[in-house]
Amino acid sequence: MARILNQEPDFNIGVVVQPNWEKTGKEIFRVYGMNKRNLTVTTSTKMIKSGKKYDVVVVDESHKLSRRYGKQHPSFNAVYKINGFEKCQSHLEILKALGKQIILMYDVLQAIRPANVTRKQFHQLTSEFEQRYLTTQFRIQAPKGKKYTSDDYINGIKYLLYKDTGLLKYTNFDSNFNRDVFKDSTPDAYFGYFTEQPLHNLIDWVEEDRNFHPEHVNRVLAGLVEPWQQKDGKDKSIMHWHEGDIYRRWNSSQENWINSKDEDAEDQIGSVFAVQGIDLNKVGVLIGNDLQVDPNGHLFGNPEHFFNTNGKFTKTDFKAPKNRKEFTFFVLNIYYVLLTRGIDGIRLGFWKNNEFKMYMEETLDII
Repeated sequence: MARILNQEPDFNIGVVVQPNWEKTGKEIFRVYGMNKRNLTVTTSTKMIKSGKKYDVVVVDESHKLSRRYGKQHPSFNAVYKINGFEKCQSHLEILKALGKQIILMYDVLQAIRPANVTRKQFHQLTSEFEQRYLTTQFRIQAPKGKKYTSDDYINGIKYLLYKDTGLLKYTNFDSNFNRDVFKDSTPDAYFGYFTEQPLHNLIDWVEEDRNFHPEHVNRVLAGLVEPWQQKDGKDKSIMHWHEGDIYRRWNSSQENWINSKDEDAEDQIGSVFAVQGIDLNKVGVLIGNDLQVDPNGHLFGNPEHFFNTNGKFTKTDFKAPKNRKEFTFFVLNIYYVLLTRGIDGIRLGFWKNNEFKMYMEETLDII
């Protein structure tokens, strides 16, 4: 954006971000002196409703752009009532009409709900686009003497989650990754996991680091495996996670959660909706039993242990094998997002899901 604003100072530029990142994004642009009158940082819904045209539209997290679908917040579907957009099937289709040039940041492994633009729709709408792979921006602060890299970790996580899905061919996956990143058992290892008391151990691990590095932003995150409602965030007495004498609640808000002023903000368990697009220092991840292993040794998503109403297909739609497969992709993508948030380190805990632990150890040759 800095380059475009420098080269074309009179261009009208729109930056589309996810709602949980809108305030943070605007602040970042302001800090770097890019809060120009001709620069708009907003969500896709707000941009579409404004009807404003742009020379350049940049869309972050474009895999999360909404499509025409019943189970989502009404505001997403309201744009199709706007004159000229009645026949459009997705926000992406409309954004193409609002921008002379569009730059899309897209990751096929990060769509997390049925209302996201489908892979087929995305490829059809971008068939004439120039495609480039972004080299990984995820950085591991590997201790001295370690030979593994951030790419080794990312490729290993992709292999762990997606090796049987057929999706890796759409990514820059490299099968020749160094498995040492997953076998390193030293205290300063980037990756590790706990076999018992997952909540207790993950909390202790992130808090210990916080004591040594108070400037770090550390969190414990989890799959959507404990019931919750968005309104619960206003009631501090509602606790969603219980283990022994430990009680924790889900993130109280999705928007700008990392900067929440809640007294217990650092203790809250973060969901994918609060951290997508956010980098943290050290991350603990609870992997629940919404991700299971079938008799053929393949991962699948189990909707009985998945608690996000808008993250599932309707009962009728779910009968279709292709939609059951898509649901598994959503669950995998959620964990992919959670497992790629930590810059300085990550530890896993298995929430009622020892089967996945064994699957992970076998797949990554850990034991």
